[in-house]
Amino acid sequence: MRCRVLASVFALALVFTAGAASAARIIVTIDGVHSARGNVFVGLYASPSRFLVGNQTDAAKKVPASPGPITVTFDNLPPGTYAVGAYHDENANNHLDTNLLGLPIEGYALSNGVRAVFSKPKFIEAAFTVGADDKPVALHIRY
Repeated sequence: MRCRVLASVFALALVFTAGAASAARIIVTIDGVHSARGNVFVGLYASPSRFLVGNQTDAAKKVPASPGPITVTFDNLPPGTYAVGAYHDENANNHLDTNLLGLPIEGYALSNGVRAVFSKPKFIEAAFTVGADDKPVALHIRY
């Protein structure tokens, strides 16, 4: 009986250890914010259907703006394909302001350095693969 209990405890420990080992983190470092006014919103996208569609994200974080580097971490992610984006909400109205053509007028950045030129960028352009290890991503806000 005691052997069965020990075996069960050992098996559960292996399951929990394996689960934790397969979870990854995306560590986003943001620079280029030109003032400490407002906030910086960082969005994580795991699917093309949500990418840059209004406020839809798979996860989001809001941090105070700072001209120095800002680091945001998304934890416990399964391996897969992701994209990240950030914008400086300098006027603190909780959304990315755009002009009449729909182009951003506040500073923003997308993974892989993708920028909107004549149309909204596609998920595949900003996408990167995450395995079991931490994935650093650098974003440079441009205005």
